[in-house]
Amino acid sequence: MAEKISGSSTEESPEPQPSTSRRRYKATNMAFEKMVEMVSILRREDYDGKKGPYTRPNMRKDKIMASVVTALEAKFGTKRSKEQLRKRWSDIKSRETEQYWRIKKLLKKREKRLRQQFKDPRTPPSHQPEAEDSPSPRPWPPDELEEGEGEEVCKLSAPPSELLVVEGQAAEPFSTDSAQRLIGQIMLWNGQI
Repeated sequence: MAEKISGSSTEESPEPQPSTSRRRYKATNMAFEKMVEMVSILRREDYDGKKGPYTRPNMRKDKIMASVVTALEAKFGTKRSKEQLRKRWSDIKSRETEQYWRIKKLLKKREKRLRQQFKDPRTPPSHQPEAEDSPSPRPWPPDELEEGEGEEVCKLSAPPSELLVVEGQAAEPFSTDSAQRLIGQIMLWNGQI
């Protein structure tokens, strides 16, 4: 009889059906750098809406969270769902207040350092953000030069404070004598410095 009960129970047991309720995502562990990046984006974009009432706030939050997903994937190579990141953000703010405090403190230090770099001209070039090359006001190379007109072109690698501007006549070319005199003057200046 035991065989009939066990045999019939396997035949009659219904297959497990998926739940119709929404799946709850677990807040997975994240490295500190990833959390800092996520919090930085969410605070910059005003994810919580503290800076004012927004129209369609849920759509706005969804768009911001999608940008966080792509930024984390691009920077760290790990893809997480928006739901996981929402849960992690909520946990950081409500349960892990000390961690959130540390992240905010770090972000404030970064902002302060960036502000000082833009204000302080003594910052070494290796620590300054790279500036984009602006296009020159004149075409390069010149489209057309009139007859007898020449253009002097050179690139300087010295900072402007170390340059000595020498006014000269561009119309007359260097002769051997004038070149020798100029070289002699440069050697004298180097000896005086």
